[in-house]
Amino acid sequence: MTISGRRDKNASRKPFLSTISAAIAALILAACGSSSSAGAAKSSSSSATTSASAAAAAYFKGKTITIIAPDSPGGDFDLYARIIAPALSKDLGATVNVENVPGAATIVGTNQMAAASPNGLTLGMIDTSADIGSLIQKKPGQNFDLAKLSWIGQMGTSPAVFITSPKSGVTAFSQLLHITTPINVLDTSGSLGDLFNKAVLGAFRIPYKLITGYGTTSALKQALLANDGQYLFENLPPFLSMLRGGQAKALLVTSEPTLSTLKQAVGNATTLNQALKSVTLTSAETAALNEVQALSSLDFDLAGPPGIPAARLAVLRNAFKQALSDQSTVSKAKTESEPLGYVSGPQVASNVTSAISKGSAILVYVK
Repeated sequence: MTISGRRDKNASRKPFLSTISAAIAALILAACGSSSSAGAAKSSSSSATTSASAAAAAYFKGKTITIIAPDSPGGDFDLYARIIAPALSKDLGATVNVENVPGAATIVGTNQMAAASPNGLTLGMIDTSADIGSLIQKKPGQNFDLAKLSWIGQMGTSPAVFITSPKSGVTAFSQLLHITTPINVLDTSGSLGDLFNKAVLGAFRIPYKLITGYGTTSALKQALLANDGQYLFENLPPFLSMLRGGQAKALLVTSEPTLSTLKQAVGNATTLNQALKSVTLTSAETAALNEVQALSSLDFDLAGPPGIPAARLAVLRNAFKQALSDQSTVSKAKTESEPLGYVSGPQVASNVTSAISKGSAILVYVK
């Protein structure tokens, strides 16, 4: 029997289900379209980055790059520049020359580098710790902003050493902590040694008189041999032969040397950390000596002028990292007794900013 007026449930649901299905399909299509667009945008961005990197790498092929060493031939910055130049040349496909531009400690050479075109073809070895010292002391002549340089990386660092002539009769740093008569200290104004002479001797309350007028490491060596002064504070490697030959004795090092040749040369010299633990100092004196330690790890950095394009800077940083691990670089550094220790460009930039911000700790001693 058929009952008239009764609705068919299945018939009433079909239009509704069709509508739902259409809506779901539309959402899926929209989502796919959105995902496809996002994927395309990401792919496009990645392709653009890859293209920029490839263009930057190609830019250096066949070009000539100049590394300015802000000291004379045979100086530490000159040696480091010449140690890495061949491997850097190979990695970049470019000719890499080293140009010596000494003067005003290292300021003249770094001024020249910083003023060059930021195209990535002029780089320079930076005496970072001494430059920070000059900045803190507001010495004239520094025409660049350390914080704005295009930092490529650090090649390595070696401790600074406080040495004496055998003629002084002093055999241990601890003996100087009790003297009352000023010692005669050879000094190159504006150098790393100048900064450390003032900060370390001042914080340890060791009376001293600076004998100035020496513009090069060679002049300092001759002055020590001539007994013009009996002490000096400078980077360790250039004085290796004098230490080995008994013409000088190491009394204090800012940190333990990593190379065995350097360790043997300094013998039982006191480290700055050991000296700090052996005496009672004020918080200000301790802060100054801690800043000396921080600065002593900021040497032998490679940088370019401010504003090198990001893609080119990335290529230089990568080539620098590769060159530093090249066997020829390692072998040459060992021959020259120059320690290697890679630090990335961004990390160097961060370390420089930090050291500048804490520079006031030594200002009282270096005025």
